[in-house]
Amino acid sequence: MGVLTDARKHVYQLCRDDLCQRFACRVYKEGYINGKLAGRAEGRAESEAIGYDKGYSAGAASCGDG
Repeated sequence: MGVLTDARKHVYQLCRDDLCQRFACRVYKEGYINGKLAGRAEGRAESEAIGYDKGYSAGAASCGDG
């Protein structure tokens, strides 16, 4: 069962029922999950790029003139 406000209205943004079949609840949850996963992937890619650049520079510097 979903979340009800004092007006007994089902609020899709607050619905935590994984089995709720209301269209608004399903598409909101799907969008939320997809957005969260996309944001996580983007953040990881940016972080890895920053870390790689720093790690490569430090490693190359530690090797000296070769």
